[in-house]
Amino acid sequence: MLRAIIVDDEELSVKRLKSLLSESGEIGACPAFLDPWEAYEFVKANPIDVAFLDISMPEINGMELSGLLQALDDSIHIVFVTGHDEYAVQAFDKSALDYLLKPVTAERLSNTLGRIGKKRRNAVVEPSLTVLLFNGLKIYGQERDNKPLKLRSPKTEELFAFLVCKGAVSREEIIDTLWSGLETDKALKNLNSTLYYIRKALSTSKIDNCILAGRHEIAIDESGVWCDLYEFERLLKQVRLAPEHNAELFKQAEVLYTGELLKGKAYEWASEKTRQLERHYIELLEAAARFHIEMNEPQQSLYYFCEILKLDAIREDIHHEAIRLYAELGRKNEAFRQYRMLEDVLEKELGTKPDSRITRFITKMGE
Repeated sequence: MLRAIIVDDEELSVKRLKSLLSESGEIGACPAFLDPWEAYEFVKANPIDVAFLDISMPEINGMELSGLLQALDDSIHIVFVTGHDEYAVQAFDKSALDYLLKPVTAERLSNTLGRIGKKRRNAVVEPSLTVLLFNGLKIYGQERDNKPLKLRSPKTEELFAFLVCKGAVSREEIIDTLWSGLETDKALKNLNSTLYYIRKALSTSKIDNCILAGRHEIAIDESGVWCDLYEFERLLKQVRLAPEHNAELFKQAEVLYTGELLKGKAYEWASEKTRQLERHYIELLEAAARFHIEMNEPQQSLYYFCEILKLDAIREDIHHEAIRLYAELGRKNEAFRQYRMLEDVLEKELGTKPDSRITRFITKMGE
């Protein structure tokens, strides 16, 4: 994932470009700045890969800012974004990677990101940090044989998990979520000290700093992190975009989703995300089951339907699918057992009986 910044004094332009970059799936943390000097100070403290710069800005224009940024790090890719095309020659004289005219389109931006990817393809860096959020919270350095990294306190763990889940988040949202009962000044002090202990633990374990801290926003540098949540969300996008679901993608989803998000951690802020991810995982399992039905592979389809019922035992429609597949495979005893399970769960949870159609199916099968 690329680390990027946007610098533009027009809020609507910033919002549009940030949305397009997020949808591309190529960009990790992407702080945006209306003030060029604030952007410059951020880059002094935080490494980035690409800067999307408006040209016409007060005090210091994008051309001047690009020179300052490349003086800090000449590997930063500069992409100028402007509403005027008369700057094109001057922009490329500044060794800009690209020049985008407003309003920027997703197709044109994709070309730009493709050019960046091509330049970086031969310089891939292995992430220095592995974070597992499914089925708990575990943090590892590059040597996965080592024991998980221990953070100083439960609050230190929670802040780290919050940052990883959010990707980029304002300081205001952090204190409103994690220190809502404290006065603002005290909450900010707690945030800064907790952030310090996270960075200290990472540096002690010889892990590159993956936290980008600006004046208003704190972000995780995803290019230095391998996280099961990030991989799972990227896989979801792949499955949704694929015209035909790939069996390999479904297998990858199973490997990644080892249990609910942050299992065992009573983080109220994570509860909705946890439910959402479980819904998405069940949708993937159902898509996998129906994919294998289309491929005339009932055994594999049955497996996925049964996996759904482990997570959502009240899904009567899935019980019906499993019963019919057991019957198709000649496994009548298991079909009857599945029906009895359905009867039990419906009676216990809803006080109802199975749909008459599946009851007739079972009765006919037993004749």
